[in-house]
Amino acid sequence: MPIQLQGNSGVTTEVEDSSTRALRAVVKPFGYGTLGHYRTNHRCVLVAAQAANSRLFEMRNTGTNLIVPTRLVLRAVQSAAGTAQEASIDVFRVTSFTAVDTTNTVTPTASVRRTATMAAAPGGAALRGVTVAGAAAGMTGGTLTKDGNSAGQLPLVVGTAASQVLFTADILDDVNGTHPFALAQNEGLIVENRALNTTSYGFSLYIALSWAEVTAF
Repeated sequence: MPIQLQGNSGVTTEVEDSSTRALRAVVKPFGYGTLGHYRTNHRCVLVAAQAANSRLFEMRNTGTNLIVPTRLVLRAVQSAAGTAQEASIDVFRVTSFTAVDTTNTVTPTASVRRTATMAAAPGGAALRGVTVAGAAAGMTGGTLTKDGNSAGQLPLVVGTAASQVLFTADILDDVNGTHPFALAQNEGLIVENRALNTTSYGFSLYIALSWAEVTAF
């Protein structure tokens, strides 16, 4: 028996075309109320003797609302010769994040997705990135506790010559109904260098992060 689906606006659901009878659906962004959706980018250089576990980027939830990261893309390219090694960039969820880093930092700016109805960027998020020219120790001075395992990785293969290979990883690829991170106050994400770099190898790291701030999820 055929049925009709009608929304509260009185509009009846339609199929995409008559041959497949497929229902046309549009995925909506998370409801934000008086809060908003945001995006930021950061670029930094991985330097000689870049320390293991040195922090390169971080986002901390400073407020009582939830922050839901919706996209985190890491890209890296090698523009100078180096000593062959396997390297990696790791992403961790962190808790007890009561203070962001204060040394070797810059504060990336953020964009709000819709000016007229959304709160100004960056909402309740505190953003920090390592200085663009890089710092061997990474960012320091913050207070946080990492999860026992990384949430995602960007493997890097260091070559003995400059390379045009673009390494890329989409860290937050949770789709099809799986649950994303929902970061409460004093929780967040960090991006860090995994292993000690044996030499300068001219890697530039590009970080693109999007998130929504919501009252409930």
